[in-house]
Amino acid sequence: MEALSKVALAYYESGTDEERRLFNQFFQSMDQDGNRRVSYRVFSHFMSLKAHDENMRTRDFFNQLDIDRSGGLDFKEVLTLYYILKSGRPICGQCKIFITNEYFTCVSCFEHQTAAYSICLECFCDKGRHDHNHGRSHFVDNFSLLESLRKKPLPNHQVFIIIILL
Repeated sequence: MEALSKVALAYYESGTDEERRLFNQFFQSMDQDGNRRVSYRVFSHFMSLKAHDENMRTRDFFNQLDIDRSGGLDFKEVLTLYYILKSGRPICGQCKIFITNEYFTCVSCFEHQTAAYSICLECFCDKGRHDHNHGRSHFVDNFSLLESLRKKPLPNHQVFIIIILL
């Protein structure tokens, strides 16, 4: 989570005045008492009101965000949450944990549905845990997916799987 925190801070510091204003507004909507900290109770309530993924309302996810282990989220930790929500970072479709690093996305779901189906590296590698309705050959890692979107329409994803598994 520390790497995501650095990314979020870099975006904030290089953002426009309007982007920083929107984040500050987000922070203030969570910091209801003005003490510059957000408790788990306030976090959980806020996340449930905003209809965010139920796996992002958990104590475990809150503890991941609480990098300094203070028991509450400070400005930078809420900034990390804001970045996660705005960037659409995924929750693993199998084990339901928040994915902080590499992951695999089902290309069929990505191309034809409003919500992509993604799984963490550990679940993808554990063949017994893969119970998605599209087979493993439909999945590409996040970097290959991004690269394929830059070049052309999505390539034959089976080629990516062969490369990855070698």
